[in-house]
Amino acid sequence: MAIAALHAGSDDADCRFGAIHPRQHVIAYSIRAHWRVSLALLLLAAGSTCLLTETITHAVGHLPKPQKSVVLARSRRQPVATPKTGRVWMPELASAPRKLDLIERMGDGSLAHSSYFNVSLDLSAAEDKTSPLLAAYQDGETGDDPFGLVLRGTQDQKPSSGGLPGLSAKRGRLGPVLGEPINVSIAPVKPAGQVRRLVSMPAHDEALINIEGAVDIPEREFAALAADLGAGSVKAGEELDLLVRDAEQGKQSRQIIFVRHRSKDGKERLLARRDNGHFQAVGDRRLYDRLLAEALAAEETNRSAKSTAKPQDVKALSRAQADYPKLVSHLKQSNIPSRVGVQVVDLLRKNGIQWEGEDNEPVIDVVFRKTDTGGEDLVSVTVRQDGKERHFYRYAASDDGEAEYFDDSGRSVSKHLMHKPVPAGKLGDGFGWRVHPILKVRKFHNGVDYRAPEGSPILAAGDGVVVKISSEWGYGKYVRIRHDGGYTTTYAHIAGTPKGLSVGQHVSQGEVIAYVGSTGLSTGPHLYYELRVGDRYADPTKAQMSAGTTLKGRALDEFQSQVKRVESIADAIKTSATSAAEAVAQAFRPGARQRAE
Repeated sequence: MAIAALHAGSDDADCRFGAIHPRQHVIAYSIRAHWRVSLALLLLAAGSTCLLTETITHAVGHLPKPQKSVVLARSRRQPVATPKTGRVWMPELASAPRKLDLIERMGDGSLAHSSYFNVSLDLSAAEDKTSPLLAAYQDGETGDDPFGLVLRGTQDQKPSSGGLPGLSAKRGRLGPVLGEPINVSIAPVKPAGQVRRLVSMPAHDEALINIEGAVDIPEREFAALAADLGAGSVKAGEELDLLVRDAEQGKQSRQIIFVRHRSKDGKERLLARRDNGHFQAVGDRRLYDRLLAEALAAEETNRSAKSTAKPQDVKALSRAQADYPKLVSHLKQSNIPSRVGVQVVDLLRKNGIQWEGEDNEPVIDVVFRKTDTGGEDLVSVTVRQDGKERHFYRYAASDDGEAEYFDDSGRSVSKHLMHKPVPAGKLGDGFGWRVHPILKVRKFHNGVDYRAPEGSPILAAGDGVVVKISSEWGYGKYVRIRHDGGYTTTYAHIAGTPKGLSVGQHVSQGEVIAYVGSTGLSTGPHLYYELRVGDRYADPTKAQMSAGTTLKGRALDEFQSQVKRVESIADAIKTSATSAAEAVAQAFRPGARQRAE
């Protein structure tokens, strides 16, 4: 091996690669002659190796040291089978809910069943044949979404009896729900009595034994429920849902198969019936939701298609179509009873609620009630229009009084001042200037006259308090009433008043307060009917005055409690709808049955 020592000169550019320039000298390499250079190279290599080794050792030292494996000795144990407990039967799923069967105490103190319905009418939406309550949950396109698949049906496909639209070919046995393990076993579907849902949401504490007497369920059922629930009553503000199975073949009575109890603070407990008649706590709400869906489907199937509408209600609703064409169409399409539809229209008309054009059409939420005796009544109406809401609630101010409708401030909105308080009367001299028939002078007539036979009954034109029963030269005998709206009405030339009527007494619209006579400056039997608003007189045949009661004090507090109860009922219906729909959607989600099986 040789090392060439190069000496570059001025003519380095002329050197060619591989050639030795004449001025270069070749020096032979040997360890003896170059031992210093060799030693330096060895020391440099050794130092580099030591430095690299130290660096690697330091890095490896900071890595976590692997733990030594420990082998545990396995102890033998005998297999233990889970004790067999009662089974929860899983029924078929069906349609979403439309109503809530409530066990409630009536005005006479008795407990009875009432079915509450909650329907939302969106007048701006296109009309179709879908169930009105289902429409509230049909947001967005169906596509491949199983929730949309469950809740939607094609328009040309009719829903099967008791089932959801478009799902008649998809119903069938469903496997158990996957989730947290519970100490109950789930059995496949078996033929059984239909499941019904009964709810108790009492305004005052209600003993379970009282509920037992109203729902035709054996006392032993409620005794077991009270023991396992740890309570013998349902307190005000609580909710008790009972899923009841009708008597099966060979059995004489109904059975409570599932219970949902919600406390005042919103805490929820679920209890499922076992074969031994006792109830066991369940942590998976989906079991309850699926049973609820079946119960609501049974209600849909059993609902009679025969209309109980009275001919006069049908005619009145048809006449209302001239003023509210789209509203009446939605009412009929949603299967709202004609009587309830008339009440809705009448309430809107009396409160001047109108709309023009499609851009101003409101959304109207209707809650109505059907009783076991066949009664149908509007419970509440909410009108959402132009970003504002107006609420109206049915309420009876006294136990023996007739129910009327109030706004959320407790002011009556269903009564207006009567234009003609004497049913048998015929309008005579009107409001305005006239020549007095006796004085023969031109005077302003501050009221209106109604000719009627002597002794004809005169009615209170609105709710109010009797402030005066007296007699004057011009009026003759008369009665004056102050109404909650701050105005007064006077009924003059009367023959007398009913026995027992006194100053300070509260009277209701339509109550008899006097009889037609001819006292004072009168030419014959008639009623002089006068309306005074503040310091001026007004024509009582044209005035649109609220004539109902404005609730105050204790009455207002009780009304507000009733409002909260109605809102709780509406929320319970909507919550049930969501729960049942989600249970059905979960069951029909692609692959759900395969996973369950």
